[in-house]
Amino acid sequence: IKNTNTHSLGSLAQATTALIERARDGKLSLDEMSGSTFTISNVGMYKVTSFTPIINAPEAAILGVNTIEKVLALVDGEVREKRVMTLSLTFDHRIVDGAEASLFLLTLVDLLENPLKLLI
Repeated sequence: IKNTNTHSLGSLAQATTALIERARDGKLSLDEMSGSTFTISNVGMYKVTSFTPIINAPEAAILGVNTIEKVLALVDGEVREKRVMTLSLTFDHRIVDGAEASLFLLTLVDLLENPLKLLI
């Protein structure tokens, strides 16, 4: 999706749905398959718990989304069951500074854990 920074959350969701449908139907245009800078690869539906996605040149980065799994974790001094999803970020150090990529990932995690922040 081009110019994502100009989309509202709703229009981004609509554009994503339309793009996915065209991809599944084999009807993507060449323009829709080129010129990107970032890819999201979701293999979570296949129960993959961790993977290292490979950057699609000449993109700057790719985000790998893994499955959600139940784990035992220490929460406020008590062992509790939690649902955890891991993310894998691969980026080109020639384009993106590692500290900035880490801050991006921290921000993404915060938004996924607190989705109401997207509406503010």
